[in-house]
Parts: sequence; structure tokens; C-alpha cells
Amino acid sequence: MEIYSLSEWDLRSMFDDLASDAYVFMPVFCQQEGGPRSKWEFSRWEPDKTHFQLNCRRTDAISKDFFLPPKNILHTYPDGNPEKEDKETVIFGYKSCEIRSLQILDKAFSEGDFSYPFYDQRRERTTIISCDCIDVSDKCFCNKVGGAPYPKSGFDLNVSNLPAYGDLIIEVGEDSAKGHELLDRYNHYFTEATEDQIREREKHREEMTSRLEEQNSYFEVGSHLDEVGRDAPFWKKYSRKSSYCSAYTLACPTSLALHDLKQEGSKTEILGEVWDGATIKKMCKELESDDTTDSRIKEMFYDKFVRYYEKFGEYGCSGCGQCARIAGGEVDMRDVIHDATNCSCS
Repeated sequence: MEIYSLSEWDLRSMFDDLASDAYVFMPVFCQQEGGPRSKWEFSRWEPDKTHFQLNCRRTDAISKDFFLPPKNILHTYPDGNPEKEDKETVIFGYKSCEIRSLQILDKAFSEGDFSYPFYDQRRERTTIISCDCIDVSDKCFCNKVGGAPYPKSGFDLNVSNLPAYGDLIIEVGEDSAKGHELLDRYNHYFTEATEDQIREREKHREEMTSRLEEQNSYFEVGSHLDEVGRDAPFWKKYSRKSSYCSAYTLACPTSLALHDLKQEGSKTEILGEVWDGATIKKMCKELESDDTTDSRIKEMFYDKFVRYYEKFGEYGCSGCGQCARIAGGEVDMRDVIHDATNCSCS
């Protein structure tokens, strides 16, 4: 591991430099106009306008939106190709579950049934500077699907905040060429981290991990989820109308579905595409099904914990908890997993 130390002010200065030739995005806290709800969302870094906030929680944004915009123009006629991106992108503030979500998509595109070059191009042109989690949401369960409250891989640089020291720790991604390029470019900001600083980082990580383990101690992800039948009795608990809410799939950072879009105008024809949740197109089929326990949350379970696992040998869920958080929490995927793991019938 290559681990360095720098001040928050130096990190801000580094972003100022990066913003001169790249699009830099980071989480900002936003108060919605005309409503009481506030949220974290990504905003483009503008040194004179954007308030730099390091101690941020996971945003309400969906991590894949930078790489799979819900709507994408492929080509326009007769004007030619759509405007190409002229700068690379730097995303600061991704958490472990957001990186894990991208890794799940990476595998789906590279080893799945179809590829998507636009996604690959955006991934290649994006630098990820991630952060350790500074808090644990009551919906998080990344520790149950192989994750942790800090990134282990998939980042170019990772930032850990050390409140007791007033400094930051920067870790360079082990196999990241982009991370090493940033290290070489901005080495005047970095000093070698001390053993005390590294111990402080590990202490905080252990505290966050313990909190996750405690709040999720009531369930385990069983090894026989592929044996859980669609007619298992516990599915009746999740057959109420709210379980058809599209937020469950639209909020999921690993759900995929593609619609073709063709719009014809008087002079210009646009060929595009629209991405949405993996099971949203099945809604009519679900509503017309003879099985009264069919629901969107049920399809999500089989997508993430059965079909994806059978194909790739790992779960297609990052444990971010966005499905329950954004959909109002009436159905929590952790409860579904708990019931499925303890189900004795198939």
C-alpha cells in the first residue's frame, strides 16, 4: 500500500488544479426549494461557488448515472454525431458501496450477454477519488454482501478523514495508473503517512465495521438462496401493493434495462436510448400474474441474489440500502434476505 498524508486545504488546492482541465464533481448538501427535505447530491466543483464539504455521507444520487445516464443520444441526423466529451471526469466522494455497484456493472458488461461501449468509454475517462464512510446509515448492509464501510479496491485515490489529527490520509489504488499519475503530478502536496495516522484510520474503520455488524446481526445471507421457490410462503408478506413501487428498481445502482428511443422531427432524426430499473418492464406482467405474491421486490431478490450469483459467482447487490431508503422503507431487502435464508421450503 502507498499511503500519504495531506491537509484538507491541500486537497482543495488539488481540486482547483484538476478543475482547470477536467470536470470535477463532489457531494454538496442541498436544501430543496419549497420543501422541508434536504439531501446530498453531486455538483460540479467551481472553486468560487461550490462549498467544499469533506465530511459528507453517501449521496442520494445513483452512482451509475455518471456512466449510464437515464437518457442518452446516440446519433442525430443529418447533423452528425452528438457533441463529444472534451474533458475527463473526476468524481470525489464515492463510498465503498458506490464503487462496488460499478464493479458489479463492470462484470455484467464484460462477462454478461451484451456489452455497452458508451459505459466503457465513460469508465475509462473517469477518475474516482473515494472516501471512507464517516457514519453508518440505518439501511446500510454492505458488510453482508462482501463489502465494508471503506473501499478495498476500485478507486484511484481514497481519502480517509482523521478528525483527531486534522489531517487526511490518501491511499493510492494498488493497480491504478490514474492514481499514480495524480501522485506524481501533485506529489508536492503529499507527505508519507505516520504509523500513528495509519493506526487512527484503522481504528475508525473498525468502529464503523462494528456498528454495521451490530445493526445487521439479525440476518445472514444464506448459501441456499437459489433454492428458494417463488411459491415459498414468506412471499405473501411482500405482496402488498407498495411492493410494486418502481422506486425499488429505479433507485438500485445495479439494475439494468435498455429501451430503444427514436424521435423524428421536421428536419432532424434522433436515435437514442433510455435506461431504467431491470424489472420495470415486467410490471404489467406482474400485475396480470395469477401468482398474487409476484412483486417488484421479489424480482429484485431473484435478480441480485439468484440469477446474478448463478452467472458470476457473487451477489449483484452492493448493500447500499437505497431501495428501502428511497422507496420509503415499507419493504426492506434485509428482511427479505432474512426470510429467504430461513425458509425451509422451496
